[in-house]
Amino acid sequence: ETMAPLSTLSQGKSSVISKIGDGISGTQRRRLLDLGIYPGATITHCFNSATGEPKAFEVLGSVIALRKEQTDFIFTLED
Repeated sequence: ETMAPLSTLSQGKSSVISKIGDGISGTQRRRLLDLGIYPGATITHCFNSATGEPKAFEVLGSVIALRKEQTDFIFTLED
């Protein structure tokens, strides 16, 4: 299977997180892991803000907002 950045996931689509890249580290990485963004978790692109960024994603029953700088380093499995 191939991976794609979360930033390319279409609105309304779900995918499984496969990897968090090295571009996210330290407290930011720990925070994402605490929110349920870890390999194996299913994530859904819910909607975009009025300006297009940040984008809202649902993971483990919670909706969180992520910026492109973050979603470029979170990889999901492509169909």
